[in-house]
Amino acid sequence: MSLLLIIFFLFIGSSSQEPPNPERNTGIRGTVELPSVESNTSNRFRGRAYRNRNSNQESETETSNAKKGLTSVIVSAHPLSGNPMTQPLPDPVQIIQKDAIFIPHVTPVTVGSVVQFVNDDPFFHNVFSLTPGAKFNIGRRPKGDIYSKTIPQLTWKVQGLGPISLYCDIHSQMNAIILSLDTPYFTRVNEDGTYSLPDLPAGEYEIRAYHPRFDLEMRTVTISEGDTIELSFSFS
Repeated sequence: MSLLLIIFFLFIGSSSQEPPNPERNTGIRGTVELPSVESNTSNRFRGRAYRNRNSNQESETETSNAKKGLTSVIVSAHPLSGNPMTQPLPDPVQIIQKDAIFIPHVTPVTVGSVVQFVNDDPFFHNVFSLTPGAKFNIGRRPKGDIYSKTIPQLTWKVQGLGPISLYCDIHSQMNAIILSLDTPYFTRVNEDGTYSLPDLPAGEYEIRAYHPRFDLEMRTVTISEGDTIELSFSFS
């Protein structure tokens, strides 16, 4: 076969291939539902005199704020085929103490990341944890104080997902969670209940949906290159 014919067939073969589609993405997306709950006014902050509230301000209790409930859900993808390169987050993640609550209520980070506790109230706060493997107490801190803490690896129920419970010894109603993860693939659920985990390498995964008030939801999926899987969760 002449050189010209070989070049011709190579050109025909290459031109018949489907051009790359930049919109094709390997990943997972879906929705999350939480059960309906009634407002629980008995759990409101006993020291309301510390807080600057008005009649239009919504209660910040978790039971009465549906949006807060959904944004407290973290969806993570844990590879079952191979180990992902998981590194500490490049920048510190802040947890704000404001109006005598922790913001956000659930903070996901990779193992070894730095979390900064920031007091944004005009009175003293404290942060402590009694979680095994992550016990600490930063003492009482004034307004404007920033305290940094490196997050260790923990195991809880399943490998690679460790919640660290946070409290304030001055305000007993304050609580929050740091979620220590051994995977770089995670996201917070949006206020409308949707989530998306794009740019996942093809392979088999265990997808976990975490909320501090409900049992962990888990699904096993296999993702092919260029596929986006629809996967929804409903907590009960």
